[in-house]
Amino acid sequence: MIDTLVAQLTVLSAQHGWLAYLLVGLLAMAEALPVAGLIVPGSVLIVGISTLVPAGALGIWPLIIAAIAGAVMGDGLSFWLGRRYEHRLVAMWPLRRYPRLVSQAEGFFYRQGGKGVFLARFVQGPRAFVPLVAGMSGMPPVRFYAFNIASALVWATSHVVAGVALGASLHLVAQIAGRLTLFLALVVLLVWVVIWLTRHVLLGEGLRGLLRVQNRLILWSAEGDTRTRRLVRGLLQPERSETRALMAGAAILAGSLWLFLGILEDIVTGDPLVQANQAVFHFLQGLRTTWGDHLMLVITELGDSVVVVILTVVVLGWLLWCRAWQAAGYWIAAVGGAALFTPLIKWAVQWPRPTALYSGWEAFSFPSGHATINAVLYGFLGFLIARELRPSRRVWAISSVSVPVMLIAFSRLYLGAHWLADVTAGIAVATAWVTLLAIGYTRHRPRSLSPRGLVGVALLTLAIAWPWHVLGSFADDQARYLASPERQQLSLVDWRDHAYRRLPERRIDLGGESEEPLTLQWAGELTALERELTRHGWQPRVPWNLSSTLQWLGPGTTAAGLPVLPRLHDGRASALRLTHAIDGSPSMRMVLQVWATSIELTRDDTAASMPLWVGSVVTRRRSQLLGVVPMERTLPAIDAARDRLARSLGDGGMIQQAVPATGGWDGRLILAWETPP
Repeated sequence: MIDTLVAQLTVLSAQHGWLAYLLVGLLAMAEALPVAGLIVPGSVLIVGISTLVPAGALGIWPLIIAAIAGAVMGDGLSFWLGRRYEHRLVAMWPLRRYPRLVSQAEGFFYRQGGKGVFLARFVQGPRAFVPLVAGMSGMPPVRFYAFNIASALVWATSHVVAGVALGASLHLVAQIAGRLTLFLALVVLLVWVVIWLTRHVLLGEGLRGLLRVQNRLILWSAEGDTRTRRLVRGLLQPERSETRALMAGAAILAGSLWLFLGILEDIVTGDPLVQANQAVFHFLQGLRTTWGDHLMLVITELGDSVVVVILTVVVLGWLLWCRAWQAAGYWIAAVGGAALFTPLIKWAVQWPRPTALYSGWEAFSFPSGHATINAVLYGFLGFLIARELRPSRRVWAISSVSVPVMLIAFSRLYLGAHWLADVTAGIAVATAWVTLLAIGYTRHRPRSLSPRGLVGVALLTLAIAWPWHVLGSFADDQARYLASPERQQLSLVDWRDHAYRRLPERRIDLGGESEEPLTLQWAGELTALERELTRHGWQPRVPWNLSSTLQWLGPGTTAAGLPVLPRLHDGRASALRLTHAIDGSPSMRMVLQVWATSIELTRDDTAASMPLWVGSVVTRRRSQLLGVVPMERTLPAIDAARDRLARSLGDGGMIQQAVPATGGWDGRLILAWETPP
């Protein structure tokens, strides 16, 4: 029930906007710092936070002031470091890893002079390093801060106003603005994570780690003359240019196969990953909006078989025209192999989809055909392009093919066509297949290809085939993937007699792990439950705001005055949170959280139905970590809190034995229902 979550988040933002202002200030500061400014997408996030202004959750002037303050402090800190350590700073970690950016910043500053401090804030690349260079060059502080503050005024105002304009357009569809904003934030975050991982992990620390392993193996092979050492010495000769690529390929191949086989084992044995599938599915289904559906439909149609076949045939034709026979053969093996083994795995595993969208073998979901085949298609295409480029440009080639693959995979999750395990396993097995082919292709030393020609052919083909397919299939796909909440019908009598055992015994977090017991099942409207419990001393949750946060930080605050953090169950946020004080124990309280289910109950005497909810009630104790950091710890004893809740419900419920007793819980739960007036 993401609508409830969105409503709570909106109220939460209005009540403690100071946290948003603090975050904006920190983001602006981080973006102005060397190295951190390369990683933190401060501009994007500040614009995103500013979209809350038209809804009244935040004020425009506090946002602008926070952004200005953060930008000024970030540049000021860089300037101070430059004046304090001068050119010694360039040789220190982590700046010594970015000599090119420091050199570019020096050139920019010396060309532009003092106004370079102003202009650098709007220039990509070395902008976070220019204040540092200004400090190292001995620029007078008064002159620096004049340019620094002026640039911060323009930069902060333009970013916040852009976010306000975007938020105003989203505010026109107030019913879906929160979900749409969260959805778009997830998409932007996904793209950023893919690019960051490619640059800093795969082609950054990953390659440096492989180089260290290679050097150690070379030293080890030189210590003796056994057959194994001679083999390693021959494979890892430094003069062989493909050695590092082959080592990287072997590592990726092993890791991908390990991931795929691990997911397959979890599915067969029913490990927590299966529960995580459900949680992620429900979470994303709660984010669905009309605009989000349209965007994801267009993206998923990029990965449809029609576009895949057209792109495969055109690229194959271009390779044959260039007489690149080996590349053409490997291209056929890559896409053809993926198209062959994907349905074979589906047929062997026979894992059902989240929703019934297809028939025949396509009714099975593991692994995702869209994710697998497109990861192979774009992965091997990116490999053919990247191997012809300079090392500094390969990161962009790999990122450019990784982003559409991840977006297609995400679209399958969003549209409810696949589980998380399906797309993860599909990308894993595709990565292994592409890596295996890339190793073989590299060993054959094929002729060079024109990267511009290959990129041009692929982009031109997609520019024609993709829109053509969207125009012809959008309406049918819109009907196929229409969001339809899955509701189960049960009679009230069956639920009370035995069907209550079908529901999960414990709360399932987003990672699929089982947490505290679900000791309440409530049939009826949530307002009726809240009304009944408040009559018996249960209190509504304390909202998160400045006052409650200061109380939380204060050492003398009782547990009853603390906010309650919402928890997820099966991908859903809690729709109701109540607390109850414990007499004689000001540091302890009972906390009730209630979540929606997909079950509706019907009475025998009426055609009306009522929703079924599940809840957990636990006892929490306030404590301090290391005597400083306040925190709440959930106590393992469940029965006392459950019994107190049962007494509050009185005649409106009964206690049933659900499961055998475990540590801290006797296995019994409360069945309660709303009585008709």
